[in-house]
Amino acid sequence: MLCSGEALRRRRVLSSGFAHMSCESLSSCLSRLSAATDDPAGVPGALSSLRSRHVSRAGGAELFRKRGGLALLLALFTEPSRAAILGTSRRNLELALSLLGNSCTEAGSRVQVRQLGGIPALVAILQSVCVDSVWNRVSRALGNLALDPRNCVIIHQSGAVSSLIHILQSSQDAGCLHSCLRSLRILGDSLPHRLSISKQGGLSPCASLLSSTDPALVCGAVRALCELSQGCSLDCAEQLNLAVPNLVLLAGREDVKAAVRQAALGTLCNLCSQGALRPMMGNAGLIKLLILEAGAQLSAPTRCLHLVKALCLCCREAVNRIRVRELGGLGLMLNVLRDLQYRCVHPRITAAFLHFCHDTVALNLLGTGGLPGLLAQRLEELTRTAEVMGELRETRDTTNEEDEKAASSFDFPPEKVNKRTRDSTSEDSLRSWLLSEGIVCNVEDLSPEWPLDCESRGPLVPDELTNSATSIIPSYLPSSPTASSPKCREHNVVRIDRLSGAEQRSVLSPSSSHLFPSPSSPQPSHSPVQEILGAPWPLGPRVPMPSEFCRPEFPTLLLLSRFSQLSDSSSLLVCPQVLEGLLTYLTCHPHPLPRAARLLQRLTCDPSCLEAFIRTGSICTLRTRLLLCESTKRDSTDCNGHCESTKELGNRLLRNLCIQAESPFGVGTVTHMLVSGSEADRKQCALSLPFIYRKDSSQRNLLLDGALHLVLEPLICMDPLYFFNVSECLSSLLDPPKVPATCKPLVLVPSRCCYRDLMSSGAADVIFVLDGGERVEGNRKEVTGGCEVFKAMLEGCYAESRQKEILVQEMPPCAFTPLLHYLHGCTIESRCPTLYELPLPTPDQELSHSPLGLTLAAAGQFLLPGLQRELEVSVMDRLLSLENLPSVYSFAEMHGTSELRRDCCLFLLKMHHSPQKRAFCLFQLYQRAHDKQRLSLLIENIVQERD
Repeated sequence: MLCSGEALRRRRVLSSGFAHMSCESLSSCLSRLSAATDDPAGVPGALSSLRSRHVSRAGGAELFRKRGGLALLLALFTEPSRAAILGTSRRNLELALSLLGNSCTEAGSRVQVRQLGGIPALVAILQSVCVDSVWNRVSRALGNLALDPRNCVIIHQSGAVSSLIHILQSSQDAGCLHSCLRSLRILGDSLPHRLSISKQGGLSPCASLLSSTDPALVCGAVRALCELSQGCSLDCAEQLNLAVPNLVLLAGREDVKAAVRQAALGTLCNLCSQGALRPMMGNAGLIKLLILEAGAQLSAPTRCLHLVKALCLCCREAVNRIRVRELGGLGLMLNVLRDLQYRCVHPRITAAFLHFCHDTVALNLLGTGGLPGLLAQRLEELTRTAEVMGELRETRDTTNEEDEKAASSFDFPPEKVNKRTRDSTSEDSLRSWLLSEGIVCNVEDLSPEWPLDCESRGPLVPDELTNSATSIIPSYLPSSPTASSPKCREHNVVRIDRLSGAEQRSVLSPSSSHLFPSPSSPQPSHSPVQEILGAPWPLGPRVPMPSEFCRPEFPTLLLLSRFSQLSDSSSLLVCPQVLEGLLTYLTCHPHPLPRAARLLQRLTCDPSCLEAFIRTGSICTLRTRLLLCESTKRDSTDCNGHCESTKELGNRLLRNLCIQAESPFGVGTVTHMLVSGSEADRKQCALSLPFIYRKDSSQRNLLLDGALHLVLEPLICMDPLYFFNVSECLSSLLDPPKVPATCKPLVLVPSRCCYRDLMSSGAADVIFVLDGGERVEGNRKEVTGGCEVFKAMLEGCYAESRQKEILVQEMPPCAFTPLLHYLHGCTIESRCPTLYELPLPTPDQELSHSPLGLTLAAAGQFLLPGLQRELEVSVMDRLLSLENLPSVYSFAEMHGTSELRRDCCLFLLKMHHSPQKRAFCLFQLYQRAHDKQRLSLLIENIVQERD
C-alpha cells in the first residue's frame, strides 16, 4: 500500500497531465471550428467535444471565450458561408445551440454575444424553425442571455416574446415548455417588460400549464406567473382570472414542494392589487391561506411582508372583511402592528383597519386587542417625525395613483364614463356658454390657461400701456385679424381690475379694434361676466394644498374618532397611553389636525367617561399638558408649540368635565368613588376635585373636607411621580397672595445701635466669657429685664448672681453678640448693624451653620420669641427660595420653630412657582422632613384654613 505522500504526488502528476491533454484538445477543437468551411465534417465532433468536455467544466466557458471559441461559434450563426453548415444538419444546429446556451451561463460570454450580434440570429432561428428540440435550445440560450439587463432589452425589442408565447401555445414537449417558461420569467425583469408580456397574452399559456400532470412543468409555470404578475395590471388580471382556483389549490396543498407553494402564494398576493379579483379570491379560500401562512412566517419578515400587504388589500371589500374577522385575521394584524420589524407596513395596516369603521363587532375586537394604544403610539411616532421635518409635506405618492385606482375597493365598481364627456370640465362648459352668448367670437380665441393667466400676469406699468397695444389685449378678444391670428396672439391676460373704467370697457369690448376709442365713439356696456373673466382667480393658487386626507395621521385619528362613538368608549380611549399620544400630538406636532381636539371634546362631554377620567388621573394630565404647558415627566423634552390654542382647548375640556361632575349623575359618581372606591380610585378622585368643581360649588367644600387626607397620606410613601399632581392640587386650593394696590412709601430709618450707646456711656456691669475666651460686656438690668433665662441666672440663687464674669458655654460669638444687642434694645427695624446685617449662609452652607441660623437657634434656646420671630421674618425675606426651602424647613423642625415651618409651607403652596420646580421642592421637603406625618397635618391645616 502506497503512503499518503506518494499517492498525493502521483495524483498531482495525473491532474497536470490531464490539464495538458485538455488544453491540447481545446486547441484542436477550436482549429477544427476555424476550418469549418474547408472541413465541414470535423464540426460535429468539435461541437460535441466542446459541449461535453470543455465548456461544461468549472471555468470552461470563460476559457472557451478567452481562447476565441465563442467568436468562432457565433460565426456559425451570423456568417452566411458558415451558417450553411448548420442549416444542412439538424444535429449540428442543436449541438451549436446547446453549446451556446452553456457558454451564456458566464457573464462575459453574455456580453460578447451581444457585442457580436448573436441575439438577432437566435431570434431569427426561433421564428423560422418549428422543431421542439430547436425551440428548447434557443429558448434556453435566450433565457441565459436575458440575465444581462441590456440583453433583455434587445430580446424584447427583437420580438422574441411573441414567439415564446406561440411556442407555449403550440408545443407539447415538456422540456421545450419548461425552457420557454424560464425564459419568459427571466425576461420579466422590470415592470415595463412584465406589462409588455402581459399585453401580448403571455400569461394565459402559463396559467393553462398549472393543471399539467408534470410536477416540474407546474413548478416552472407557477414560478413564471409569480414573477410576471408583479405590478399586476388589468390585462394580467383578466388572463389569470380562471387560474385562481388552481393557484389556491397549489398554495394550500401540503404534498407539493415548498417552492411551488410559495410561488403560488406570491402570485395570489400579486393579484390582490386588482380589486376586481379580490372577492373571487376570497371565495376561493385565499383569506384563510394568507392568515395561516402569515402566522407561520411571522418571525421572518422578508417572507411575511407580501402576505400582510395582500391581507390588508383584501380588507377593502366587505365580503372579505367578514372572513378576516371570523378567521382571526384582526389578531394577526394587531401582532404585526406591535412588531417593530414590520414598521414599513404599519401605515398600511392602519388604513386597512379603517375599512372596519362601520363593523361594530370588529371594532370591539380591535379595541379589546389594544388597537387604541397602538394608534396612540403611532401618533407619537408621527409627531416626532414631523418635529424633525419641521414642515408640512404631502404624503400621497402620485406615481402610484393609477395602481391605487386599480387596487381600490370593488364594493362599488367604477361606472363607465361617457367618452364624449370624459374630459369635460367646468371651464369647458364656461367656454361653450361664452360662445353661445356671443361674448367671444371663437373658441380658439380663449387661451387654454385663461383662468390662470389672470394670476400669472402682474399689473402693467403706464409705459407698457403706451408702448405696446397688443400686450394688454386679452387672448380671448380679437382686436384685429392680425392680432387674433395664431402667430400673433398673446397668451398672457393682464390684470384688468388695475385699469380705469374706460380702459376696462375698451379692453373687454368684443368689437373694440383700438386700445383707446375716441370720445365720439359709443361706449359698449360690459357685463358682470366680463368683469369676472378679468378679475383674479378668487380661490388663490390652483396648486392644491395638502389636505387632511393625505396626512399620515389621518387614518389613525379617524379610527380613534370612530372608537369614541362606541357605547363603551371610556374603557378604550380614556387611558393614560391613548391620552398621552393625543396630547403629545396636539402640543408638539407643527400642524395638528383639529380632529384630535374634537375627539377629546367628545370624550369630555360623555357622562360615561367621567369616572374613567377620574380613575386614570387624566384630569390632572389634561390640565398639566394643556393649561400649564408642562410635562409630568421631569426629564421630558416635549415642547408645546401651540400654548395659546392648547390653553383654550384645556379650559374647554375642563369646563366640560366640570359640567358633568356638577350634574346629579356626576355628584353621585364622585361621592361613590370617595366612599366605596378602591384606595387608588379614592386618591385619584381627591386629586381631581379642585379641577372639576368651581370654587363656589357647594359640593366642592363638602367633598374636599373628607378627601384632603387622601391626597396627603400617600406622600409618606415617597412616590416621585405623584408629587406633581399633589402640588398642583394643593396650590389650586389656596388663593394666591394679594398684591397691594399701592406700594407703601419707603421710610428711611437711620441706623441706631442701643447696645453700643449703653456700653459707651459706661453702663456695663457684667461680662460674659465665651468658650473661646471672647469677652462680651452687658448691663445686668437690661439683660435680666428682657430674658427670663438670664433673670433666673443673675437674680436667683445661682452662683452667677454674685459673679461679675459669667461663663457661657457652647455658644459661638456670632450668635451671642446679636442676642445681647437685642436684649439691650436693638432690633432689625432700628437697623442695628449687628442684627440687620447678619450674614446669610453661602450657597454650599446649611442654615444651621450660618450666623443667621445660629442666632435663630440661640433665640429659641434663651426663650426670646420676639427675636426669634424677627429672625424668621428675615429668613423669609432674605433667604427663602425653592432651592433651600427643604433645608430651612429641616432647621425649623429641628429647633421647634412652628411659625417658620408654617411659613415654608405657605411659601411653597401659595406663591407663584414653576409647576415642575414646586413639585420637585415638595418631593425634597418630604425627603428632608423627620416627621412626615406632622408635615402632612400642617399642610392639611393650612388648606383647611384657606377661607
